[in-house]
Amino acid sequence: MKSLLVEKFAKYAVFRAALLAIMGIVTFLLPEFLLSGMVYVIAGYMILNGALGITDYFLRKNENEKNASFVNIAVACLLIVFGVLSVVYYRYVVGILPVFLGGLMMLESMFYFVIALFTSAKIKPLLISLAVFIIIGGITSNIFTFGFGGIRTLSHIFGTLLLLSCAYELFVYIVHRKTVR
Repeated sequence: MKSLLVEKFAKYAVFRAALLAIMGIVTFLLPEFLLSGMVYVIAGYMILNGALGITDYFLRKNENEKNASFVNIAVACLLIVFGVLSVVYYRYVVGILPVFLGGLMMLESMFYFVIALFTSAKIKPLLISLAVFIIIGGITSNIFTFGFGGIRTLSHIFGTLLLLSCAYELFVYIVHRKTVR
């Protein structure tokens, strides 16, 4: 189960890392993009991740363990539903943008923490540290940006978290590739 979880995560890690890097750079360079289009980009990212998970489930249906397959399909469906709801309720999401972005990063970092615990590489402490930094950044995004820093501060915090997530994804991919070889 442990290796299957890390293997499934590492499968599309480079693709996710590229998307996270692009979103992080755009967030740093164009802070106003957070209010105009970032919710759509994040919703598209969630829907794409869900679609990749469902596709992987049906392509490897016979190879996977039953429990891991059901968890994978459930998470993929939840990602798609959450992405669609984010698009449908765009105006409301923009109203609570720091909470939305901070909450997403906290959820992602919890998943990263679980992946780090199941990694059996020497880089495990680094992965755990990155997951902890990302959750602290998500909490900071929720607390600090309300009345303190505005959109520029939120864009810097969120951009940094996206780039940390990109680094995490790349580390997991590299460790997984070295382990497979």
